[in-house]
Amino acid sequence: MQLNKLATALAVVGMAVPGLAAATNGMLMEAYGPIAQGMGGAALAYDNGTAAMANNPATLGLMTDGSRVDAMVGFVGPDVSAPGSRGDSSADAFYGPAFGYVKKQGALSYGVGIYGQGGMGSEYANGDMAQVSVGRLIFPVAYQVNDRFNIGGSIDAVWAGMDLVFSGAGLDFEDDSDFTGEAKGYSLAAKLGFTYKIDDTFTIGGVYQTAGNLPDLKGGGYSVDGFDMPVTLGLGLAWQASDRLMVAADVKDLLWSSSMNTVTINTPAGGAVPFVQNWDDQIVVALGLSYLFTDALTGRIGYNHGSNPIPDENVSYLWPAIVEDHYTVGFGYAFSKQSDLNFALSYAPEVTVTGSGPAMPFGNGGMQITHSQLNWQLMYSYSY
Repeated sequence: MQLNKLATALAVVGMAVPGLAAATNGMLMEAYGPIAQGMGGAALAYDNGTAAMANNPATLGLMTDGSRVDAMVGFVGPDVSAPGSRGDSSADAFYGPAFGYVKKQGALSYGVGIYGQGGMGSEYANGDMAQVSVGRLIFPVAYQVNDRFNIGGSIDAVWAGMDLVFSGAGLDFEDDSDFTGEAKGYSLAAKLGFTYKIDDTFTIGGVYQTAGNLPDLKGGGYSVDGFDMPVTLGLGLAWQASDRLMVAADVKDLLWSSSMNTVTINTPAGGAVPFVQNWDDQIVVALGLSYLFTDALTGRIGYNHGSNPIPDENVSYLWPAIVEDHYTVGFGYAFSKQSDLNFALSYAPEVTVTGSGPAMPFGNGGMQITHSQLNWQLMYSYSY
């Protein structure tokens, strides 16, 4: 009964707050949860709290027995600019909360949580703008097969919202809310993962996440088809090099080529405006170190690299998901055995792309787009 009430509360909160609408690894966040963010996004093979449900649900089996509640807020600060009358994008601050509850009882772990998955966003002086946000209400389960092997999975309720104003094509649909998009869509997705402890110091983990399976986004007489989140394959390791030092590394393959091809905007008048994307699959590498300075204080440092998935001929100043590198630092502080605080900061240095497509309004010929980011996540946790 308590879990059902919590799930209902989280669903209501999820519909009332925005996702993080700014690109990092493509449209996905570079990390979910400040523990993972401090480690460069590496999170597939060690206990990183309830953020496991957004990373690899099998790591919930690495928790100690009991219940854990995490409350988090994240910030994405993109700095995007495009030439001419567009100038600097004023969409430079996006906030998104996340919540998670997990109970581990013997071999079984289960819970519920809500996480912003990612998105893209920009807004220019000439009125052109695009906001896309994607979130998930997640129901994870993990099972400890034996002392070495855990399996886990989740069912995810996925939602997405989009606002778009593009004067060059006469497109204009946006709602009056800071928390939703005019065009909306909902679907189900799933994850399946594992962890295996090779010895007392070395653990490997892996995850498979299905596509977002988003149907047409609809609202304001418009519909948007061809927009989806990718299948994700990931493999990671965690090495407890000493009592104080842990090293973690993940490799992920984001299969954008099967999810971001041509996004078509169908207008109320019956017209159709295609935005050719044809994104490439994206290999993301995440590396992190965690060091226990004292029994209370943990320091973290990391690096994340994911090559720009958008071909130069298709890059858009509306959806500039072109950043590649993230440098991260973070810390965790335990107030007691039950209560702790984690924080992480991520910096993505400026990337510049010059469009090689045809001339505007539908192309990007000669357009130079720059994008950098400064992001952070803060989480309070209570275990009992």
